Amino acid sequence: MSHTVIVFQEDCILMAAGREGKYPAVTEVERFDLQGQGDSFDRWRQALERMTSRQRIEQVRLVLPGNLCVTRILKLPDSRGKQLSEMAEREVQENFRNEITDYSVIRREKKIGVDICAGGAEQGNLENFLRICRETGLHVSGITVPMEGYLKLMQCLEDFHERTAIYLFFEAGSMMSILCQKGQYLYSSRTRLFSEAGTLDFGTEIVRSISGIIQFYAGRSQEEPITEVCYAGCPDEDFEASVEGIRNLNLDVSPMVIDRRISLPGQEKATDWISCIGALIRSTRKEKQIDLSSAGGKSEEKGERTWKLVRHLAMPGVIALIGVVLTVGIGLVNYVVSGKNQSKQEWIESIKREGTYQKAQELEERLKKLENGIASVKLSDQNLSSYPEFSGGVLRRIEGVGGSQIGLQITDFDAETGLLLFDANSLAVIDVSNYILRLQETGLFHTVDYTGYIFEDGWYTLSLSCTMEGRVYKGGAQ
Repeated sequence: MSHTVIVFQEDCILMAAGREGKYPAVTEVERFDLQGQGDSFDRWRQALERMTSRQRIEQVRLVLPGNLCVTRILKLPDSRGKQLSEMAEREVQENFRNEITDYSVIRREKKIGVDICAGGAEQGNLENFLRICRETGLHVSGITVPMEGYLKLMQCLEDFHERTAIYLFFEAGSMMSILCQKGQYLYSSRTRLFSEAGTLDFGTEIVRSISGIIQFYAGRSQEEPITEVCYAGCPDEDFEASVEGIRNLNLDVSPMVIDRRISLPGQEKATDWISCIGALIRSTRKEKQIDLSSAGGKSEEKGERTWKLVRHLAMPGVIALIGVVLTVGIGLVNYVVSGKNQSKQEWIESIKREGTYQKAQELEERLKKLENGIASVKLSDQNLSSYPEFSGGVLRRIEGVGGSQIGLQITDFDAETGLLLFDANSLAVIDVSNYILRLQETGLFHTVDYTGYIFEDGWYTLSLSCTMEGRVYKGGAQ
């Protein structure tokens, strides 16, 4: 069955039709440039009208422009089914504000964890995209973000799982940079490019962005250096302006080579249709994909059900209220005179009870924090009693990275090699990348690697393997 994808960009819309799959077979592609000036949605609608006037299209899957959506890559403990869904939904809600959101699983590795791509967009913008499609006779079957397609496509690249590289994806007036280490996502950023393509300033902007990523990575790990930059969506003659600067950073540079099993019509280059191809990649029919139209619909249905319930109950409620008012009004005069003092007393008592209840809630919150802190202290005590040769000062510096919310459980320490193995335990989800970065910033470790991330019995456990700097662990042994 043929599927159609429409990619919205700042200066055009891209259309591709073909068969979905791990290696899509694209049979038709076409670009429609935006005309004139003014509101972007009006210009996109006009481009859609030109497209639908030339061919009959029924269902379409939309890819939003990068400047009108938000993307987060989140790491979760290895899990499946309902547990993964609940954990992912909770994490997505905590990382977005008021956007309509959804997610897809992009990488799963046993004992290491699950990476999800979460995308979001403002409800008003989603409604406008649905409106212009409806006005041009298009039925929307799904809405996604560009990053989901980029990450899927990268899985098909040769040597993707064997090298540490920066991948550049160019879109009208912007560049998405993604840093991956042997198939594992580490970092991404979207850069607005203000210079004319192919100019010296254009090359300088690209090199400056890559240099910033190298500085970020240098503070994280030195075991696997970045070796290469791959790019797609930019003509070779325009990208040439940045090649010398990239090579001066001791990096190889090359255009992205897409798997030959992904087919396109005629002489079309796959790198010119990256966003379209990414939206057509799907390993299985059951594979969960980002669909902001479905997520937005669920939100609207929930609000509509609430409003219908209110309207359903409103009329009986009003009638009942009138009856109550009449009944109460008849006896109100006598009641006010005879029970005035009693009412005051009851009011005073209710205020007291409310204050007590609020204090109880505050105490309960403090108790939860104390319980977590006590659990962390107990773990620290176990560490100190089990490893008397490991200095308390060094341990306290490691504990300080996670604060009272993360407890440590040392599992092994080799004083000769400086290899320290420990588990970081928390009742809340651990931000893996940030926690590892803060461990490195202590200056205690030569290398920091994590070997597992699980969720069990209400606790999140991150297992780490760290090699300490020689002067630190020898001093600690003293």
